Amino acid sequence: MLRPSARCLRSYLHSHDNMDSCFRALCVTFVLASCGRRSGAAGPVIRCEPCDPGARLLCKPLPQDCAEKVREPGCGCCLTCALRPGQPCGVYTGRCGAGLSCQQRPGEEKPLQALLEGRGVCGPAAGRRPPGRAAAPANELPGNRGEHRSGPCRREMESILSSLKITNILNPRGFRIPNCDKKGFYKKKQCRPSKGRKRGFCWCVDKYGQPLPGFDGKDWRRRCDSQCI
Repeated sequence: MLRPSARCLRSYLHSHDNMDSCFRALCVTFVLASCGRRSGAAGPVIRCEPCDPGARLLCKPLPQDCAEKVREPGCGCCLTCALRPGQPCGVYTGRCGAGLSCQQRPGEEKPLQALLEGRGVCGPAAGRRPPGRAAAPANELPGNRGEHRSGPCRREMESILSSLKITNILNPRGFRIPNCDKKGFYKKKQCRPSKGRKRGFCWCVDKYGQPLPGFDGKDWRRRCDSQCI
């Protein structure tokens, strides 16, 4: 069992090379797991379904040019190709390779939002944070510093992050950080990560989070790799 804390969540903004355990992103589901390995503070309990041979049989084969294999984000049981130096990274992306961490780009003033939007970059783990630069407080989300961006997606995201402080048991099956744009509305593509035998899936929504035509019926989960137009 992993016990992530708000302090641990903030530390993720500058590093997530400790994410060998259950669940990293955005989906920030996996963010909490990486933090939980280092935190002994009381907080939500994260439980991932165990991986067994049957779950691994559901994994897709990796491309032949995959230089490094790592566990997929979240509670998934499959392997994915590690991200290379300089590649974009964040909550909804794969993991950076060995010796790398997902870092905010130079001059980035909103690290949490940057990682939620996949605007981090894989770089040497030794350079996680510029000297003298403090981590952004958990309650200092993008738009809180004089910017009134209160779109529905951002309100949901803030509500979820706030609930981490009061929820005793967190069920990863029902936990998802929404994918928001800079104005606080929903991006067209929303995803849930893999959890054990349960494969991850994506769907398309409008700016208010309502499923687009073709993604509101019983077969919409089959279109995981669809690009939302």
